[in-house]
Amino acid sequence: MVAAIFSARADRDQAERLADLMRKGRDRRPEGVLTATLLYEDGVAQVVAIWPSKDALDQYLSVTPVPRGVELFRTIGLEPEFKVVEVLESS
Repeated sequence: MVAAIFSARADRDQAERLADLMRKGRDRRPEGVLTATLLYEDGVAQVVAIWPSKDALDQYLSVTPVPRGVELFRTIGLEPEFKVVEVLESS
């Protein structure tokens, strides 16, 4: 498994708007995403999407012009950083 992590500095209002967009947009979540969550700490918002494999994420990224995480942040006026990390355990 891998986690696609989108992060940007955000104030509390922006983070709340991001959470609302995620709730309302669950039906538009990319098909391969197993789960997604929003973390907020010390003025940094992070959308973390768990994918079953790096191949599944790479396939999605190869066909989408703008990843969903980037789209969500742009909707609230922010440009996120993006990274992928290995997930060793998830329950």
